[in-house]
Amino acid sequence: MAHNRGKEFLNTFSIYAIGTVGAKLIAFALMPLYTFFLAKDEMGYFDVSITLIMLLVPFITFDIRDGAFRFLIDKTCPYSHKDVISYVIRTLSRNSIIVAIISAIGYYYLSHLPYYPVIVATLIVYACYEVMIQVVRGMGHTRFFVGIGIINTLLILVLSIILLVVCKMGVLSIFLANLISRIISLIIIEIRIKFIPTYIKHRKECSKDVGKELLKYTIPLLPNVLAWWAIESSSKLFIEGFMGLEYNGIFAIAVKFSNILQIAAGIFYQTWQEVAIKEMNSNDHNRFFSKVFNNYFLFLSAIVVLGTLGLRILYPYIVAENYQESYIYIYPLFIAVQLHAMGSFLDLAYQCSRKTHRGLPSIISTAILAIVLYYFTVTRWGLIGISASLIIAYAYLMIYRMFDTRFCFTIVPNRLFIVSLLILAIGGFLAYYTIPTWIIITLFLIGLVALAVYARRILTPNKM
Repeated sequence: MAHNRGKEFLNTFSIYAIGTVGAKLIAFALMPLYTFFLAKDEMGYFDVSITLIMLLVPFITFDIRDGAFRFLIDKTCPYSHKDVISYVIRTLSRNSIIVAIISAIGYYYLSHLPYYPVIVATLIVYACYEVMIQVVRGMGHTRFFVGIGIINTLLILVLSIILLVVCKMGVLSIFLANLISRIISLIIIEIRIKFIPTYIKHRKECSKDVGKELLKYTIPLLPNVLAWWAIESSSKLFIEGFMGLEYNGIFAIAVKFSNILQIAAGIFYQTWQEVAIKEMNSNDHNRFFSKVFNNYFLFLSAIVVLGTLGLRILYPYIVAENYQESYIYIYPLFIAVQLHAMGSFLDLAYQCSRKTHRGLPSIISTAILAIVLYYFTVTRWGLIGISASLIIAYAYLMIYRMFDTRFCFTIVPNRLFIVSLLILAIGGFLAYYTIPTWIIITLFLIGLVALAVYARRILTPNKM
């Protein structure tokens, strides 16, 4: 069983890794482009707009993207794929029309906002894309799922170059690139899987109970979404309110680089989400989950340090001079992302058990803690205060959930967890202390080889 489990994990991980890394490498190429062709306040406006869009998406869709995936991937689910898909399309269609009408009325009051119609259109298309891509994944089309991700990101890159560099349309070009790329991606998805014909043929036969069960699963997730937004994105509102859009632009660049770690965490989470749901009822799930947790924490700690060393070497060459100060926020943001990833790891307890409401106390209390910390730190220590607040909030979330999730599985930190903390302490020294470049390069290469050897060992099927 261990061999099959490890082999399945490795195969799924490889598929997500190839697709995600490919897409993120393309997205990574956009950062130098943005920093050289956009002013700081333009970058800040786009970042805040996308942040608000991503906040609203779960609410205008009732977060059926997560529910659809959970129901579609579960072989014991009493509802057919046609039932779930029909409900999803009906909900998306109805809610998109409602949003369009409300936005048209709101135009009278919000017409002063730059590119308001484009932002509204982006919101609706984002919502449809986020839901349908998870439907594709839930149906088991994993390769197609990652392929669409690459196509979408490649389209954003090409359209950004055309509209930003050639047509010189400024920040509007980024909005249009994100909008058009997702429209094309949705068309490709429909051509390949034909969701709409399925809905048309099956809509009258659709079980009426599927909507109730989906909403029972997803509605408790909405406060969860709001709380995550309060932790991750409300900081941008504090920065804008107390420091200005210029500093939001600087912080946005640091956050985008910290997303390097988020790439690795995202690959793992998608893989782990599938495996954990299937392995929840195995006899040795406590031992298995603890082993994965400790190895994952160590793996992320190594990436945090190596990523910081690599950026310390490359930063002057890949980021415009007026954004250089953002480097000092990279390391604390890396650690924050790592702790966020561990909290998300533990969140699978609520998903596996379908008791999504049990996760609310942990995330809501974390959100309250984060907002209080933002308020008291941004005026005293600026962006460093915001970064430290994220670390404290996510550390609290991880510790809280390690105890709270024992109803589902028991996580026991071992010596690998202690080693990880030591690695992070050393990484903080290497990130800021004056060290010759050749030493940094040497340490980076040694660490990279060691990480590769370690990754090969833990991803070997019979090691799972």
